[in-house]
Amino acid sequence: MLEVINGILLVYFVVLCTLSVLVPQLVKPIAACFARPSNEERSVWSEILKLKAEQKGISMKDEFAAYSKLQRKINKLESQLKDDSQTRIGKNLAVKSTVQLVLQVGVGVTTLLSVIWFRREPIVALKGDLFPLTTMLRYPSDMPNAISTHVWVLITNVSIRTLLKPVIS
Repeated sequence: MLEVINGILLVYFVVLCTLSVLVPQLVKPIAACFARPSNEERSVWSEILKLKAEQKGISMKDEFAAYSKLQRKINKLESQLKDDSQTRIGKNLAVKSTVQLVLQVGVGVTTLLSVIWFRREPIVALKGDLFPLTTMLRYPSDMPNAISTHVWVLITNVSIRTLLKPVIS
């Protein structure tokens, strides 16, 4: 029923279409490399934990001034930590958006250029006759009952998006 004419192109376009679907999932680990807390944030966090442990050892009723002084230090450090983490989250969002855009544009341009370059190459030939669809499936190739690169990319893209929808959702 089906004869693969150009197996390398078949696999090539399946891989490209799969990459285009998986770009959002590929971005997460890449962006995670840039999202780690800095050494300064870690030291502030350890300082907060140390001050809270010290504060637990002080009676609030008996040594109110010392307790309040520690609480003010903790509040100041927590505020600083919150500001630093907000800045880091903003930078992470920018990195994530940039990486996703670069990957999507890269895969999209590669796919587009490949479709243009191999536009006359048939990918698959059908044994039967699909009379009303034959011209549309093979265009611009001249081989009868063939599926051209354009149509193969369209079929592959729709199929992979449908198959991977439960996985990527």
